[in-house]
Amino acid sequence: MRKTFLITALISFLIDRLTKVWAVKELSLSSKPIIPGFFQLRYAENKGAAFSIFSSSPEPLRMFFLLVLPTLIALFVLYYGLFKVKDRLTSVALGLILGGALGNIYDRLFYGKVVDFLDFFFRNYHYPTFNFADVFVFFGVSLLLLKGFRES
Repeated sequence: MRKTFLITALISFLIDRLTKVWAVKELSLSSKPIIPGFFQLRYAENKGAAFSIFSSSPEPLRMFFLLVLPTLIALFVLYYGLFKVKDRLTSVALGLILGGALGNIYDRLFYGKVVDFLDFFFRNYHYPTFNFADVFVFFGVSLLLLKGFRES
């Protein structure tokens, strides 16, 4: 299971990094409509967490909640994924979570912000812009929740 966990984490991290590098290069000047009125690729910088939480907080508080705490969680996921997991589904789920977490930690550590570029909207509703790291964490957590519901 270690191999599955590590490969999933590595692939998730690389997809996130490569797409963010692409977004910085290709989207920084203009957005690209994919499905008009619903989905576009749009460059955005987020100094906060999901939905820009903590973006205007004092720097020490921001760094704790956006860099230190996520790093501690990533280390826990790494330990658990390497030494405790016994099934493939949990290995994949934790690999997705770790890869996504490391993608956003990397951005915050080296750039002080996270690059977002996936932008959905419908009529007057505009969903917050996000990236593949967010997608991987979401699906990893969703898999763990579904597994938990299935087992109970």
